[in-house]
Amino acid sequence: MYRNMVSSLIEHGRILTTLPKAKELRMFVERTITWGTSLGELVTLPQDQLTPEQRVRVLHHYRMARRMVPDRDLLTRLFREIAPQMLTRHGGYTRIIKAGNRRGDNAPMALIELIGVEKKAAPVEEKTEEKKA
Repeated sequence: MYRNMVSSLIEHGRILTTLPKAKELRMFVERTITWGTSLGELVTLPQDQLTPEQRVRVLHHYRMARRMVPDRDLLTRLFREIAPQMLTRHGGYTRIIKAGNRRGDNAPMALIELIGVEKKAAPVEEKTEEKKA
């Protein structure tokens, strides 16, 4: 269950779940993102510029993060987009916001999101109305 939630969080940037699940999920997400950020600047370098020792190190980090993110596209997004943005942070990659109680069973809900990886909203096109003379 947590593997799917980590994948969804990487894909969407934020998910809505119960508060206890969000608190537990934070541990898995932080560890997975740390595998990407611990490579430092190696994440941003092209593969052909790496030494054999650096390639082995990058491969090890990919494989360790793949334990929690089985989808290759999401794993690539983690290492190419999310990890370089998080290089300046030392942990604390997620934020939990309480979202009230669920309607059916009154369970406490929370929104968990990645800090600094907010999705850009699509530009809103303004409608221009022509006035009739």
